[in-house]
Amino acid sequence: MIVGVGGIGSFLIEFLRYYADRKQLDDMRLTICDPDKVEKKNLLYSNFLEEDIGKNKAEVLGKRYVFDYMVAKIINPAQLKDHDMIVLAVDNSQTRDIVYKSDKFWIDCRSKGMSYSVFFKGQKTKNNTLNLKRPAESCQYNQRLGIGVIDSGNLIAATIGVSQVLNYFRGTLNVNEVIGVL
Repeated sequence: MIVGVGGIGSFLIEFLRYYADRKQLDDMRLTICDPDKVEKKNLLYSNFLEEDIGKNKAEVLGKRYVFDYMVAKIINPAQLKDHDMIVLAVDNSQTRDIVYKSDKFWIDCRSKGMSYSVFFKGQKTKNNTLNLKRPAESCQYNQRLGIGVIDSGNLIAATIGVSQVLNYFRGTLNVNEVIGVL
């Protein structure tokens, strides 16, 4: 399950379709989950088109890339029950807390501007980074977007995230080989 399909998750979905089409993820059944609608500002740094504005993000990408989707916010661990792995690309701590406390393996992709990180369940981090509580925020800095500057930390996080999803399915994931700091 991919939870959150904005600036990071929307590209992660496209990359996963690329690998699925090349038979690199044969046994994967993917569900996309996001309750949000596409806004005009999302077009600057997310994988959406003008015709998607006002539509649900998960539905748009589910139909475009032929994956299952849920128009929902994760508010209960029971929503995760049918999934072996959860990939987080969310902008809120509440969803992270639910997934972190679940018995599921998770990969958490984050970015802010040019900064990016990818974390895994069971990974040891410096300064207790995984427990960092932040308000809901975009992967872009609003003031930079306001002057037309788009940063690419979200694309880097999505690329590392899809690489680690591939490693997970191939049985070669090593949680101690993660790059990036947020």
